[in-house]
Amino acid sequence: MKPSSWYASTLVVAFLYLYVLAVQYIRAEELQAERGSSQITFHDGTSVDSAYTADPSGSLRSVGVGSIADSYTNEKQGASLHSVGIGSTVDVSPSLYPGSAGGDRESGIESSSTAGGRPGVISYFNDESKSTELYNPEGAGSLRAVGNVGLDRAVGNSYRPGYSYDPSYNNHNQFYGGSDSLPAATGNINSHHQDGSYVLDFKYHNYDKLTKFLRTTSSKFPNLTALYSIGKSVQGRDLWVMVVSASPYEHMIGKPDVKYVANMHGNEAVGRELMLHLIHYLVTSYNSDSYIKWLLDNTRIHILPSMNPDGFEVAREGQCDGGQGRYNARGFDLNRNFPDYFKQNNKRGQPETDAVKEWISKIQFVLSGGLHGGALVASYPFDNTPNSIFHSYASTPSLTPDDDVFKHLALTYSNNHPVMSHGKACKAGTPSFNQGITNGAAWYPLTGGMQDFNYVWYGCMEITLELSCCKYPPASELPKFWEENRMSLVKFLAEAHRGVHGFVMDENGNPVEKASLKVKSRDVGFQTTKYGEFWRILLPGIYKLEVYADGYLPREMDFMVVEQHPTLLNVTLHPAKLDDTTAIPKEKTLPVDGSIVFPIS
Repeated sequence: MKPSSWYASTLVVAFLYLYVLAVQYIRAEELQAERGSSQITFHDGTSVDSAYTADPSGSLRSVGVGSIADSYTNEKQGASLHSVGIGSTVDVSPSLYPGSAGGDRESGIESSSTAGGRPGVISYFNDESKSTELYNPEGAGSLRAVGNVGLDRAVGNSYRPGYSYDPSYNNHNQFYGGSDSLPAATGNINSHHQDGSYVLDFKYHNYDKLTKFLRTTSSKFPNLTALYSIGKSVQGRDLWVMVVSASPYEHMIGKPDVKYVANMHGNEAVGRELMLHLIHYLVTSYNSDSYIKWLLDNTRIHILPSMNPDGFEVAREGQCDGGQGRYNARGFDLNRNFPDYFKQNNKRGQPETDAVKEWISKIQFVLSGGLHGGALVASYPFDNTPNSIFHSYASTPSLTPDDDVFKHLALTYSNNHPVMSHGKACKAGTPSFNQGITNGAAWYPLTGGMQDFNYVWYGCMEITLELSCCKYPPASELPKFWEENRMSLVKFLAEAHRGVHGFVMDENGNPVEKASLKVKSRDVGFQTTKYGEFWRILLPGIYKLEVYADGYLPREMDFMVVEQHPTLLNVTLHPAKLDDTTAIPKEKTLPVDGSIVFPIS
């Protein structure tokens, strides 16, 4: 090579080298700028600030449960924060009350195999989402709690294989290590609400849109939500349930499970939408509202937005009366399809009611609300009466042994509702209700209702909430219904922390499962969970608890309930011997300070 050629080649190489350096520098600057406002975009079109966002703008204001501030507006309005009385109760699972310390809860998520086939895992990228099915020769996925093991952990009891978690959207577990903090990919738990990407419009959501919202919520708030199906409707639609709790996949020992069931009648649509807005409100308020944080830290809330998705699909917006969409796809009224305490119910069981019955049998729900439409009242058991022949208005009340508690629960909802509490009739020819509450049978008796089944069969205190005079009002009225019901929906669930709770154990401290309990003079009993837990909502007073279990001597214990906090009452059962009598040992106790009480000899 001639010197001149060598010199020219050297200049070209040097120039190219400098050019590459310059391009890399410019690209690096561009990437750094992009990272300052980078978003991860999901395949449903929503996005979330990425982990690289240095200083996300905006902050979610604290909305008190008692405030009228809209959770869906940016206006700054005053909010009064409501708290639950803090007692000196020492619980086996601390931090039961706001501001209390301690309280380790079970946490962590196990990987398990999917319901069938290899798992489809969604991989998320900046500005673009791609669905990638990752090959897994073992057939096991990293999806959160898919299959029997995860489901058992989520509901706290053994579930049959037909019940499974939705595998489609619970995919942030690829970033999740089981800690109490959110994975880096999701950022701050409120960032979705702050940047407006996690929004819920006030409109009706059909089955596909409802499913999409629930899956999106499960993806964005994996530390607060879990999505599972309890079965399918006649036409094969999933009966989705979303758990909202600080421990969505783990039963919190000593803390109650509660539920809402909406859209049992497919054309009663307001409750269905309110359940979606309640989910949205709870997850976006967790870090900003201390009452919501306390509720989710100490309660597992199961929400079934639509028990009759088939009926909803054929119902029509704007139809205030009539029966189009009321029944399931086989023409059955689901609120006449449960076993009945007073009369034999010969109606053939439906897939939707069978799924709910199985669900209730597996989880020890303490409190429940069934959401309906067509009236404005909180109705409580009994719905049926042994004397009813014809169903008509103005019948005789049929009162439960816990009538005082049921009236209190109904008033809790009504008194926090600005319209229901007035008790006015929806229209001429329909009844008015004193204080916005009624005994179900006094309104009109019915056979096969869900609230009586919950109470008599499993000791779960359920009331029926009629939320709108029009069964399927225009969507433009949904913001009004949300504001009217928001405080009531939250305050009602908190009533699960009233009364008495505790554990039944043997002499060695092992839990006694399925021990039968009854508050004396209140003849509807309840049972312990596999952890020996029990709960009973009671008003302040002095009571006597009767406890029975196979192979053990029965026990009877006096206890006191106060207004400020629930009473902790632990019971130790002693094994029965062949020569033991059946007399019930008595214990005098005053466990209002939460201390473990020992029998007086």
